[in-house]
Amino acid sequence: MKRFLSLLGLLLLSGLTFAQDVKLEVFAPSLVAVGEQFRLTYSINKQPTSLTPPEIKNFEILAGPSSSHSTSVQIINGKVSQSETISYTYILEAKKEGKFNIDPAVAVVDNQELKSNPVTIEVINQNNSSQQQQSQGQSNNQQERAQTRDDLPNSELFVGVDVSRRSTYLGEPIVATLKLYTTVSLANFEDSKFPPFNGFWSQEIETAPNIEFKREKVNGKIYNVGVIKKYLLFPQKNKSLVIDPFELVVLYQQRVNRSQSIFDDFFGSVETYRKKLVSNPITINVMDLPANAPESFKGGVGNFRLEPSLDKKNVKTNEAITLKLKISGSGNIKLIDSPKIEFPEGFEVYDPKTTDKITTSGDGASGYKLFEYVAIPRSPGNFSIPPIEFTYFDPSKAQYVTLKSEEYNIKVSSDGADSGNILVYGYGKEDIKFIGKDIRFIKTGKLGVKPYASFYIGSALFYLTIIFLLLCFGAAIYYMGKHQKELSDIMLIKNKKANKIARKRLQIAESHLKANIRDLFFEEIHKAMWGYLSDKLSIPVSNLTSENARIELNLKGVAEIDIEEFMRIISVCEYARFSPATDDSEMNSLFNSAHQLIMKLEQIIKK
Repeated sequence: MKRFLSLLGLLLLSGLTFAQDVKLEVFAPSLVAVGEQFRLTYSINKQPTSLTPPEIKNFEILAGPSSSHSTSVQIINGKVSQSETISYTYILEAKKEGKFNIDPAVAVVDNQELKSNPVTIEVINQNNSSQQQQSQGQSNNQQERAQTRDDLPNSELFVGVDVSRRSTYLGEPIVATLKLYTTVSLANFEDSKFPPFNGFWSQEIETAPNIEFKREKVNGKIYNVGVIKKYLLFPQKNKSLVIDPFELVVLYQQRVNRSQSIFDDFFGSVETYRKKLVSNPITINVMDLPANAPESFKGGVGNFRLEPSLDKKNVKTNEAITLKLKISGSGNIKLIDSPKIEFPEGFEVYDPKTTDKITTSGDGASGYKLFEYVAIPRSPGNFSIPPIEFTYFDPSKAQYVTLKSEEYNIKVSSDGADSGNILVYGYGKEDIKFIGKDIRFIKTGKLGVKPYASFYIGSALFYLTIIFLLLCFGAAIYYMGKHQKELSDIMLIKNKKANKIARKRLQIAESHLKANIRDLFFEEIHKAMWGYLSDKLSIPVSNLTSENARIELNLKGVAEIDIEEFMRIISVCEYARFSPATDDSEMNSLFNSAHQLIMKLEQIIKK
């Protein structure tokens, strides 16, 4: 059984297919010192037919090339995968100072020729006087070190703040990197105190959780450099600002020799020391922006784009429109204020909703900021939104740049809920026409004589008839005048029919609720509430706003809790299309609240 399983495993391994691409890579340090030994390694992930290394000049080959072969097998979720690595390594020594190139190596795999990347290595003549002084100090000052435990020169271990530039404009971001420089082995970190960045608006840039050390040349010396933290700084004052020092306590290790035994003299021992590191302060010169800033400048410093959009240009009264302004680019995009937009009169405009998506990196901050304006036209007509201007300061050009959108023309038609422009004609003194104002000629002929009827004329019945006719005439005049007044007073008619009209609209909303037509449901509830209030308060819908509605309802004696409930229902309806789908229970609750509130207001608001 064991032999069978072994054969089966070999068959599985031999039958594996490799989907990975074949690569030839090279690994070498980019910075070394004169006299330093280092490795140059060529690595390929499949056995090559041949490998031709380049001609290595300017470096002494101490050993190599030595080859090694490794294979790994992984089984994940029942899937078997295999990878192999073949490496060819040289041990080289740098002999002279300068920058030197090593040409690519060439490998042949399955009749296909592969080339590695060329390598550039910089060799510097590092000053080792400090190291010699340090080794002498170790042998001569053992007792002093044991007492102070801190005799390492600052040139061997220190911290600093590296900034992307020392001079910048007000609001222009700079990158500050807190670095640790060392030539010794580090054991751990203890206390740390980072700068407060007074005068800056700061934002930390995400870095790797574990510090990765890379080689850098500083003042002709090679250091292992690790990034502690990175910050994006936006200067807020137009003067010289100082980045205060930051502090870091580290534990480092050094090998020391003790004369207690022959083994200590031969092998030595490692001691751990504590050292407090303090960086130097950094001064940043902040230049003020030019004085000729346009009115449309909202504090943007960088390089931006303006992308406006209007969701619709043909709407009905009381129907919301959305104007979006997307400002994208790089710079202090987080600090940009909302651009000014001139909406037409008769539009009720809400405060803009702001969203942003901004990423920070070593190159600065980039992304976008989105402003959403919701406006509701209250009266019909043709309107226009003038071109929207956005101005930012471009540091690379040292000037202001103004971006402008197109003009938006909006056609608003009546939805039937507003009164429109109704002209009511009544009677005035100037409209009364007198008939027969001219002087008539006096008749000169004989008058016809009619016989006197003493039976009816002058009798009591005659006078009662006259009185009755006069009373009927007076009553007719009174009722005709009242009817004419009612016909001329449209608001009075609407006041009397407000409850009836609102109930009809609620019935329509209820039918939409049962049919689960969400948009039409909220639209009818909105029309019912605004239409009822407009008719009851004798205010045209085009002139009705949240502010004057609150004032009039207070004057009518409506409780504050009912006013807030009315405003809540209106707000829910107007923002319904921006919210996710509402379930049936919430729509039922809104319908019942609107119905009960109208019944309650009908009892309170009396004309």
